Amino acid sequence: MPRAFVLRLLRSVAIAVVVAAIIDPAITSSRNTRPLISVVARDSLGDAGIVARIARVLNADFTVLHAANPTAAGSVIIGTRIPDHSDVLASPVIAIGAAARTSSVALQRLQAPARANIDTRINVVATAAVRVSPGSASSTVTVELAHGITVVATESFSVSRDSAHVVSLVLVPTNAGSIVLQVRAFIEGAADTVRSDLVVDVHHDRWSVLFFDRRPSWMSTFVRRALERDPRFAVTSRVITSTNVSRETGRAPLGLDELAKTGRFDAVVIGAPDALLARDVDGISTMLRVRGVSVLMLADHAAAGPADALLDISGWRTTTRRDAAAITSPSITSVPMSSTATYGAARDAIQLNGLAIGVPTRLPRGAEVLAVLREPTTGGAASTSARASSTSQPVIWRVPVGRGQLVVSGAFDAWRFRDPAQSSFDATWRDLIDEAANASQAPLDLQLSPTLIRPRGDISVVFSPRDSTNAYASSLTTTLRRVTPTSDSARSLATEPLATLPFSLSPGAPGSRFAAFRAPRSPGAYEVVATHGADTARASFVVAEHVARDADDTPALMTAWSASRGGRVLPRDQLDSLPSILRALVRPVARATEWHPMRSPWWIVPFALALGAEWWLRRRHGLA
Repeated sequence: MPRAFVLRLLRSVAIAVVVAAIIDPAITSSRNTRPLISVVARDSLGDAGIVARIARVLNADFTVLHAANPTAAGSVIIGTRIPDHSDVLASPVIAIGAAARTSSVALQRLQAPARANIDTRINVVATAAVRVSPGSASSTVTVELAHGITVVATESFSVSRDSAHVVSLVLVPTNAGSIVLQVRAFIEGAADTVRSDLVVDVHHDRWSVLFFDRRPSWMSTFVRRALERDPRFAVTSRVITSTNVSRETGRAPLGLDELAKTGRFDAVVIGAPDALLARDVDGISTMLRVRGVSVLMLADHAAAGPADALLDISGWRTTTRRDAAAITSPSITSVPMSSTATYGAARDAIQLNGLAIGVPTRLPRGAEVLAVLREPTTGGAASTSARASSTSQPVIWRVPVGRGQLVVSGAFDAWRFRDPAQSSFDATWRDLIDEAANASQAPLDLQLSPTLIRPRGDISVVFSPRDSTNAYASSLTTTLRRVTPTSDSARSLATEPLATLPFSLSPGAPGSRFAAFRAPRSPGAYEVVATHGADTARASFVVAEHVARDADDTPALMTAWSASRGGRVLPRDQLDSLPSILRALVRPVARATEWHPMRSPWWIVPFALALGAEWWLRRRHGLA
């Protein structure tokens, strides 16, 4: 090959490299990219270990993003609860559940009152479902109730097979305000703990209770004295001692027909119901059916009267006794109790005694038995039979009537046996009247859901006025306020008005209205105040950065939800199969990419070789 041609070729190659670098050509090609997978953890701290393990097993074939992304090729979520913002999760969705063969505990349900009074015991009921791995020994499960860093109640039980346990945890709040509680459940020796947060709105209110006796009644008198010694109650009374002569405390109405026009009491206790007048019974019916007030009737003997139609029991059955019989709480297995009796103000077991005890001939439909008669027995098989039969004889019961509830007592002379060592007379009636007052329907009911929420979360509001009018939507005003404890007393609160909520009300259930708004950005306690004419209602909620909601775990629902999004629930001990599952569900995405070859630093190599070779040949042949 001629020397001149070789030199020109080397020089042309070097010049071509320079020209190509100046032009910077782009080459378009189609390439398969690594699919992007979103990994979403509900508890970033508690689930850090499982998140790191997922990232390791997916790293070879996928690009892992630790956040929800609707443009991803798929999503992996940890837990068996549908995420709050499920609309931003890309399908298919793989949910990582509990290990298939390890023991675990889950909080299936939590029940607690939304509102409680200060210094009143409240009951938080947790349903813990325990799954025991095959062949394992019995385990101890502990359920705790915590307020902040303080554990205020704890219960433990042993399990040897799959089962569900209902645990009652009692708390006595001593400060007013919205308190955040956390229920925790764990198996002794296990690393995992399930947690769920809830809010109880604690107020420093006093229940307004009216005692009304058409004639003096020892039963009503001693129940009233028990309440007068309790700071939870503001007691007003009227006892009519003879015609046109009565004894009163506070501003007591002259008759129950007058009370029905105002409804300013949370509960009404009636002594000697057989002495009521027809107009009194009409007033009681109005209070129950229209006003939603709770009424308690304390009979002191079996006698017919105008109230019989309201009692709906067809008379009393009584027995003359020489020895006192026990009146106690019903056995759960013998007398069904409604779900409303499982939580709220925690009530001790009823333990009353009496000689004259009335049992209704027929229990009203829908009645909930609160106490039953247990006759004294002498033991043996006959004793067992007598106990079984006695538990079916109701003595104290309550039944819904219209918007309110009616509580009736046949413990005629239980007031004779008030010794605290043998009877719970004072405590029983305090608790029953506290429950009744708490159940009374307010003139304007305001309910928020949820009451514990993250910043800017959606809150639904239901307004239910007791007396619905056509002008309800236009005359309702609502205000959002921040609530903080005052510095001088932990039992009082300070409020700071923030804004008037511009609700657009929509029809809800009959007689109610529905609205929604977004929670504030700043964490803290807030309340919504609604005003409709002279009626005012308040409801509180708490905004928190972190909210534990393991009680919302619903494995069956999660299985159906993930399947509807093209995925499935995968046990934790099968994580090694996650890449193959995702490869079958997620196809690589082919994307057109531009390649700029001249931007590679390796093009300096042929350029330097071409110039170097051309210079070397010239020097060797003396052409330089």
